[in-house]
Amino acid sequence: MDLLADIQSHLAEVTLDPGGKPLDARLLEKFDGQVTESVSETDRDSLIHQLAALLPNLQQDPTPATTLIEILVRPASYTFTRVLEIEPSVDFAAGLKALFPSINLVILLLLEKAKFKSSDAGIIAGKPEVVAALIELWLSTPNTAVASKAHDVLLGLLTAGDRNRIVATATPPGCHEPHEQALMWRRTFRDKDIYGSIYRICSLNNAGRNGELSKRDKTVAQARLLDLLVKIDCESIRRPQIADVESAYGVKSGGLMEFAALKMVDYEDDVLMHMTLIDFFADLLQPDHSVVQTHNLAYSQLAFRNPDGLDLVGPHTRTLSYYLETMKHSSLDLTYLYGRSANYLAVYCSYHPTHFLSSRSAVESTITRLSEALSEMTPGRWAQGLAPKHDLHVLASLPRQVLFPTSTTVSPLFMISAKPPNVDALQTLATVLQGPRSEQWPEGHIKGDHESQQRSAARVLYWLYLDQNPNFWQDVVKAADTVALNDTALAAIALINAIITASWDPLPSEPDQEPNGLPTEKQLAESCHASQGLPPTGLLAILAPPALETVLPYLLRPAQTFSNLVSGGKGDVESAAYRVAAAKYDVLVSLRSKLKDYVQETGELKEVVELVNRRLALGPMGGDSGVGGRVGTLDL
Repeated sequence: MDLLADIQSHLAEVTLDPGGKPLDARLLEKFDGQVTESVSETDRDSLIHQLAALLPNLQQDPTPATTLIEILVRPASYTFTRVLEIEPSVDFAAGLKALFPSINLVILLLLEKAKFKSSDAGIIAGKPEVVAALIELWLSTPNTAVASKAHDVLLGLLTAGDRNRIVATATPPGCHEPHEQALMWRRTFRDKDIYGSIYRICSLNNAGRNGELSKRDKTVAQARLLDLLVKIDCESIRRPQIADVESAYGVKSGGLMEFAALKMVDYEDDVLMHMTLIDFFADLLQPDHSVVQTHNLAYSQLAFRNPDGLDLVGPHTRTLSYYLETMKHSSLDLTYLYGRSANYLAVYCSYHPTHFLSSRSAVESTITRLSEALSEMTPGRWAQGLAPKHDLHVLASLPRQVLFPTSTTVSPLFMISAKPPNVDALQTLATVLQGPRSEQWPEGHIKGDHESQQRSAARVLYWLYLDQNPNFWQDVVKAADTVALNDTALAAIALINAIITASWDPLPSEPDQEPNGLPTEKQLAESCHASQGLPPTGLLAILAPPALETVLPYLLRPAQTFSNLVSGGKGDVESAAYRVAAAKYDVLVSLRSKLKDYVQETGELKEVVELVNRRLALGPMGGDSGVGGRVGTLDL
C-alpha cells in the first residue's frame, strides 16, 4: 500500500528530527478508519510500534500521531494483550501525566482495552503508579473530555469481568462482596497512598496550598467523585477501609461515602456544589443507581440510612426543607435549590412511598406546599405556559391517596384545570389519573399492595376530579382540536389515551380506616353524586357520560387540517397537523385493542368496534364519512 509506505517514511523522517520536522497532519489524516480495515495485522503492529517509538521524543503537538494511534487500536480485535506487546513498551503513567490531552486520551484508550477481562484489569492493578496517575488525571485535569474518558476507564476497570453487573446481593455483614476481591478494587480502595489521594484531591482543607488544586478546581473534582460513587455504590463503599486516612478527614464509620456525602462539600458557601450534592442524594434513592450491586427494593428501602448505620437523615431533612420550608431560606438559595429539592422529593416519593407515608408531617407539608404553589396560578399564567413545573413534578410523583380531598383540605390536583390548556398541566393529569405504569418499577419487580392501591387510587381521583370539573372532557377535546397549538394538542390527546389505557384496580369491599384510605364503591359513588356504580375501567369511563358525548365523536371525525386557513407555504403547518392526526389515530388503535378485549369477554359494544374499524380504515387524516355523528344514537 503506497499510503502506508508514505506514512512510514514520513514518520521515520520525523523520528530523526522530532523537533524540526513537522508532522504532516494531512498525510496522516488520509489513514482513516476505512483504510485501516484493509491493513494487515503485521503492518498495523509495525505502524503502532513506530508511533510508540516516536511519541516520547516528539517536540511538537502530537495530536496527528495520537489520532492515528487511536484509529489503529480502536478495533475490538486489538486486545490489551497486543497493547502489552507494543515496542517500546507503553509508559502508561508517563502518558497519563503528559501535558497534552491528546496523549492522555490515547493512553486512556489503551488502558480501556483491559476492562473486558478481569485478568487484564488485574495487570493494571499490579502497577500502582498507573492507578495513581489515572485517579490523579481523572480528578485533576481541566480538560472535560479527558476527565470523562478517565471516569469511563476507571469505572470499567473496577467492574471488569462482567460488562453488565457484578451482583452482590444478600452479603452477610462482615463478609466480602465479590467485587471487593478484584485486584483493581483492592488497589483503589485499600492502597493507602491511592485511597488517600482521593481524599487529598477532593478535600477543601488544603485548597491552594503546597501545590494542591484551587478551591474551584477541587469542587470540580468533588463533582467527579460524586458521579462515580453513585455508580459503584455498595456496602463496601459505605464502610471503613483505611482508618488512618479516613480519620484524618473526620470520617467515622461510613467510609468514602460518608466523606463524599457529609464531609467533603461546603454546601453553605457553594450553591452550585449544593445543587450537585442534592442531585447525588436523589440518585442514591433510585434502586438501580449502582452498576456493582443489585439494589433491590429491600436494600435501598432507606438509602439515607444504610445497613451500616451511615446516617443521612440530616441531609435528607435539610434537602427537603428547600422545597417544604421555603421561609427558612434566602431567595438566592431558593432560586437554585428549590427545583433540585423538588426533584429529590419526587424521587423519594416515587421509590420510597411507604417511608414517605409513614411521616404525617412530611405528607401534610407537601400537600400544603403544593396547595400554596398552585393557588398562586391564574388562568393567564396557565395560558402563557408559565406552569409551576417543579410542583407539578412533585404532585405527579406522590402516592395518589394523599391527593384525596379531606373534610378540611381541597386536593391540589383539583387546582389543575384543562382550561386554559397547558402542556404541563395536561401531562400531570395524565400521569396521575392513568395509574402506575409497569416501566416505573425496577426490573423483576412483583406487583404488591402499594402498586394495587395506586391503581385503585387513580380511579378514585379520576371520578372525584370529574365531579369537581364537569366540563373537563369538553376542555380536553377543545385543546386536542386546536391544531395550531401543536404541543398542547398532543398533550391533550395523550391524556385521552392515558384514560383509555388506564391501569385501575377494584376498590376494597370494606372502608380503609387509614389516613387517606381507599373508599368503597358505594362511598365513591356517593362522593361523586352518582346514583349508580361508576365504570370500573378507563375504557368504560370513556364510553360513559360525560366523556361519551365529546371524546368518542372527536376520535371518530376526520382530523383537522390547515387547508382552509393557509394558502401557500403549508409545509410546516401541515406537518404539525399530521403529527396531531397521527397521534389521534394511535389513540384509536389503542381504543380498538381495548374494545376487542372487552368484546371477547362480554360480547358487548360490537357496534362501537365497527365504527372504530371504519374510521381506522380511512387513515390518520380520515375523510368526510360522518361516522362521528352517530355516537349519540348508540345504546351503551
